Amino acid sequence: MDITVAKDHYSLTFDIYRKSTATDVIIPNDSYHPKEHKTAAIRYLYNRMETYNLTPQNRQKESNKIQQIPINNK
Repeated sequence: MDITVAKDHYSLTFDIYRKSTATDVIIPNDSYHPKEHKTAAIRYLYNRMETYNLTPQNRQKESNKIQQIPINNK
C-alpha cells in the first residue's frame, strides 16, 4: 500500500507512505526513455497526492517531495 492511515480521537488522517530505503529516482534525465514516460511518472505522483484526502500539512510535504524528484533524477 502507498498510504498511511492514522486515527485521531474522532477522525482519520492520511499520508503518503514511502519506505525508508526509497531513493525517489524514477527515470534518470539522461536515459533514452521517451519524455512522455518521464513526465507520466511525475503526473502519477501529483494525481495520487490529489486523489487522497491529505491534510494541508501532509499535502505540502508531499508536494515538496514531488518537486525534489526531478532534481534527484538529473
